[in-house]
Amino acid sequence: MQRIFYFLVILSLSGLLISCSGTGEVSQQQENKQQEVSQYPNWYPQQEFVSNDTELLAYATAIDTDSAAAVQKAKSWAIKQLESSVSDKLEEIRSEVAVEEGSGSGLEEARFLMALRKAPRAVQPLVKTKNIDTQTVEGYESVRGFTEISVPKDQLIERIGKRLGGHEKAWNLMKNSKAFAKF
Repeated sequence: MQRIFYFLVILSLSGLLISCSGTGEVSQQQENKQQEVSQYPNWYPQQEFVSNDTELLAYATAIDTDSAAAVQKAKSWAIKQLESSVSDKLEEIRSEVAVEEGSGSGLEEARFLMALRKAPRAVQPLVKTKNIDTQTVEGYESVRGFTEISVPKDQLIERIGKRLGGHEKAWNLMKNSKAFAKF
């Protein structure tokens, strides 16, 4: 019994030593990563997704050894961010309207939910690249690419409506709701 106790104490102390010894190195790595890119472009905001009156914007950054590849990776990531944000917004609106309208609204029908989950696919054909930039990552043989993409809201809403064909009642309830102003 005493051996088990000593073993547990030694094991605990070893774990404590290991966990404490790595923090300085992790802190140094984080500092180095922050210094890798001296300055983000002026147009690159703090948030990855922005919605204004006329368009939806997404921003991303990626690293590669080639500047064109870094920009392309950043653009792909920005598109995924935009699709995800559109999906989240649509679900948030649907949930609010479903509570207001009740079960007869069609907003909780399985077929509508499946169609709504696919609605963010309407994003990619409308994507326009607004800004790109590249910067060398100091101390590495890499380039960081920055991308800003946009999608016109009115065209996106129209395309989503087409994708939700057969669910006009539910879509119109969402579009005409107060909650849709958040889109």
